[in-house]
Amino acid sequence: MYNILDININGNMLALPADDRLIKMAIQGKDNENYKNISNDNGDTLSADKSTDEYINAFIELNHFIKTYHKFFIYSKLFEDAKNSNDTESAAKFKKIAIDNKPALAKVNDKYVKNDLVLDLFKQQSDKLK
Repeated sequence: MYNILDININGNMLALPADDRLIKMAIQGKDNENYKNISNDNGDTLSADKSTDEYINAFIELNHFIKTYHKFFIYSKLFEDAKNSNDTESAAKFKKIAIDNKPALAKVNDKYVKNDLVLDLFKQQSDKLK
């Protein structure tokens, strides 16, 4: 599968989508203090003060969301790459496919919509298609 998101966990890179067990192994056994807050690329705090179990579950939900809507994420990333390469013809094709496969959050499972990590990734990818 094509990597959608790379996460740095205390110097270890975890690529999503991944196996749920790999997510648990990457997080468990680490110093719990490191997982009190999760920040996005902009430094905004997400999922503040979660326990390690809540942190693991948030990442597993994010992982499942990425797997469920993998086509949207793949083509939005391909669109961005083509756009950055000034390949306007490919960019237009990838953008159309991404938008055709973009999940309508009103129809998405409620647990995903309540997950700050899911919403942040979805917003970032959606903003890139504009």
